[in-house]
Amino acid sequence: MTEVFERFVKGIVRQTDSNHEESMDLNEELLSHLHCSYEDLLNEGYSKEEAMKMAMMNFGDEKEIGKQLQQAMYPYRRGMMLILASASLIFAYSVYLLDLFMNGDAHMIWLVLAVLVATSILTVILHPVQSLNRRLWMNGLLISHIFIFSYGSLMSAYLDRPYSTISGFFSYALVLLAIILVYRTTIYDFPSSKQLLQKDAKWIHFINITMGIVLIFITLFLLWAFLWFSEGLQASLLLLLLPIGLWMLLYAVQMRLLAAQRKRIAYTIAITQLLLIGVTLVIWVYGI
Repeated sequence: MTEVFERFVKGIVRQTDSNHEESMDLNEELLSHLHCSYEDLLNEGYSKEEAMKMAMMNFGDEKEIGKQLQQAMYPYRRGMMLILASASLIFAYSVYLLDLFMNGDAHMIWLVLAVLVATSILTVILHPVQSLNRRLWMNGLLISHIFIFSYGSLMSAYLDRPYSTISGFFSYALVLLAIILVYRTTIYDFPSSKQLLQKDAKWIHFINITMGIVLIFITLFLLWAFLWFSEGLQASLLLLLLPIGLWMLLYAVQMRLLAAQRKRIAYTIAITQLLLIGVTLVIWVYGI
């Protein structure tokens, strides 16, 4: 009986985007409700087999319950992710084909990366794996999406009108949706259980996410300018990774300090890193 209930509950929990800890709590709560219903039916005179079947039948269809729980826990999140992934695939193929036929440019590497990121987002949403660090994986995909599709917006600017205008607005909408989802995933949907200072953690996340997005756009602009005016790739282009690497390192340090409840040092680093990254960017620009 317990094994049957556990399989039934796992089918429900599998429909949600909850992380491992949330899945365990949800699994325990649903099992408790099922056992209570089972005991009530036994007291009413039903046999063990009848009570087990009726308890699950009264509970409802596992897929439908899972969808309802997903909507209650993360309202509209799955729908937003599905829209982002589907629209991104349409945009990637459309811009690639238009650029190929209009300008004769075959940006195959960009197409492969764009399709890979969009397909990965779609796969994670449709087939969630509770054992994964959902916030880490999803944010990694979303940040990659912002970088790749921001570059796609630069590609669309070279298309003939009205295709350039339409694809430009489309790409801006995709990037904006990805940015919104990064904030939502990090700050609201998957808070870390290791952080006791949840309010301060939200502020640190907000500061760093904003800074990271600004860095991505600056890096893309510098990359575009370098490739436009340069005759080829140079080793100094590797310096492009320095500001982003510095930002990632300082972000991780701040979260560890906050977990240790040393929030004054964490806020100090969050504020001063803006100056450090600005100096690094200046060095990068003049270094190449």
